[in-house]
Amino acid sequence: MKQDIPPLHDVDIRLLRIFKSVVECRGFSAAEETLGVGRSTISKHVADLEARLSIRLCERGRAGFSVTSHGQIVYEATIELLDSLDHFRSQISVAKGRLSGSVNLWVMDNTQFETRNPLAHALASFSQRPGAVVININTADPEAVEEAIVNRQANVGVTIANSDMPGLTYRAVGSETTSLYAAVHHPVNTLTGNQRIENADLAKFDFVTRGYLRSEPTLRGRHWKSSGVAFHVEANLQLVLSGQYLGVIPDHIAAPWVQRGELIKLPMPEAQSTSTIFAVFRTKSKSMPVVTAMVEDIANAYRLTRR
Repeated sequence: MKQDIPPLHDVDIRLLRIFKSVVECRGFSAAEETLGVGRSTISKHVADLEARLSIRLCERGRAGFSVTSHGQIVYEATIELLDSLDHFRSQISVAKGRLSGSVNLWVMDNTQFETRNPLAHALASFSQRPGAVVININTADPEAVEEAIVNRQANVGVTIANSDMPGLTYRAVGSETTSLYAAVHHPVNTLTGNQRIENADLAKFDFVTRGYLRSEPTLRGRHWKSSGVAFHVEANLQLVLSGQYLGVIPDHIAAPWVQRGELIKLPMPEAQSTSTIFAVFRTKSKSMPVVTAMVEDIANAYRLTRR
């Protein structure tokens, strides 16, 4: 009797990896650069996988690319399979006193501007561990980092986002402060000098809404107008530097421009806040040595660089 799903061989795992990349890139064309092969070759590989599994994995054509319901199941099962393979390799390597495999790390943008750059120290420590681990690193806005962990695009994330999602572990490793800033030539700087600025003083000015946060705490409960929306910290900074907007910016990111006299921190304490920085990972991944090692190195680096 013919089996519905044939036994898996090395070639099948290779095809599954290709299909996973296609899904994550949202199409064949976008996957070309990631996989380093042409669209026609990718399409043939996916077709071969469909033939092996006897199911339609995705729709492609003039209507665009989409994953079928069966394809979504295969995609999620592929992630589980590859995680298990990485876990197996890691466990064997640890028994031999070495790390192996790969780790996907996503970090929120502009972490390089943090005092003494703890992330660079963490990467240095991790790279010096015995073994051979490939580090795949990406930057994104804080909430995208959290979502990458949920979607299994990342093993570990460094972010201020904490939606308390089930299945995720959030380990506090540090903090960042944010304040309200204006360009030096913005008219708000003629209001009160270094005196405290009140809410009413700011009603006539335009603010940047941080689109990368689910809730913009600075504008909540205040009747301030906002005609600028930034989806990354860099975009937020650029709008403020234009002199047309006021905006809340992490202090460590604003610091170089403050030192050059291009930005001014406004004397408004209620617009200041402190956010916890988390190392986030899937709770089920805590038994994976590469994940445990990366999280430990990140936590230690933040602790040592804040002394």
